Amino acid sequence: MPGFDKLYWLRIGLAAVAGVTAQTFVSNDYTTGLTIGIAVYLASYYVARFTWYRALDNKSQGKVYTTGLPGFVLVFLFTWILLYTLQVAGYSV
Repeated sequence: MPGFDKLYWLRIGLAAVAGVTAQTFVSNDYTTGLTIGIAVYLASYYVARFTWYRALDNKSQGKVYTTGLPGFVLVFLFTWILLYTLQVAGYSV
């Protein structure tokens, strides 16, 4: 089974980028912000699935989908909430 470390850290980085994007472009609309987070995660799944993990058997397909999911959610929400709090406090983000 191939290593999933690269996928995990890619998703953590993408979560931070998605959090910044959600705050920068949609600010107060939480449904659009969550949609950005979900879209980025699904995009990372399809990119990983059809490039790096193309030759996996059917039992390992779920591992590609779930690798980094809790970390992605936590980093995405942390980044988005932190930037929102800084904006409300009057800092330029």
